[in-house]
Amino acid sequence: MRLAHSLVFLGLAALTACDSPSPQFMHRDTATTRVEVEGSTFSVHQRENWVEVYRIGFEALPRVPVILARSKIAIEQATGCKVVKGSLSGDQAIQRAEIDCDEG
Repeated sequence: MRLAHSLVFLGLAALTACDSPSPQFMHRDTATTRVEVEGSTFSVHQRENWVEVYRIGFEALPRVPVILARSKIAIEQATGCKVVKGSLSGDQAIQRAEIDCDEG
């Protein structure tokens, strides 16, 4: 029984390390960039004026407001665009936002 619990844990750990984008971002026009911000590492997937971001790596008890703030910085570094105010949403693992690349 202990082996079964260990295998389940390892399987779940492998899934949480995954940073594959959702189907909307599985397109040849999707740009993917890895960015580290204040100890958090993000995989930023950009397609047109939308991004989907995955926090990758382990962090003990990450808080949503902290991760969202870091994610915003990662998005802007990776894309060179500004996050549209009010569009950033998500949790500790996955964030989504609209970006404005026409701001000058």
